[in-house]
Amino acid sequence: MSKSSIVELLGVLAAVGVLAGEASAFSASYDQKMTQGRAVYESKVSLKDELFRMEMTMGGQTSIILHNAEGTYTVMPSEGMAMKTPQLQRGQGPVRGASNYAQYLQQNQAEQIGSETIDGRACDIYRFTDPETGDLTTAWVWKAKMFPIRYETEGAQGKTLVELSNIELGAAIPDEAFQLPDGVQVMDMGNLMGMR
Repeated sequence: MSKSSIVELLGVLAAVGVLAGEASAFSASYDQKMTQGRAVYESKVSLKDELFRMEMTMGGQTSIILHNAEGTYTVMPSEGMAMKTPQLQRGQGPVRGASNYAQYLQQNQAEQIGSETIDGRACDIYRFTDPETGDLTTAWVWKAKMFPIRYETEGAQGKTLVELSNIELGAAIPDEAFQLPDGVQVMDMGNLMGMR
């Protein structure tokens, strides 16, 4: 094989690699601690493109919030039931814009207001107004990965602090993680609310 053929082949392989990289799914897993006043909620979060799973234990009971192609569900495995919900309450979902946080900040016209190191990670601090809630949001974004590791919102319901740890970007998450467990009975809250 000639030198020019090898260079061409490497160019083609590089282009295929770039295309394959663009086509691959965004995935991440992390532990999330949310503090609202005196209440503290801890959960384990898995994301894969638009799918997510949040698992939390409160008062000895485990509940799971799942979002998949069929909708959003709150699952109580111990009771064998799930509620399909039309929309989540504030703070119940994962980090917004996680798959491309730089773009999310740009869309929200975030302003960089400083820098700080958190848990050994160099972060830039951004401030913006959340377009959905109108809340003032401050985000500490891990420079090396362009991913938030902490954010704080201030709104009508007070201040909420969300801290992320054990972050694994590109985590291998099976699609089954976002499916309802076998045998759970599903109640559709949208239909129930419509009947009132």
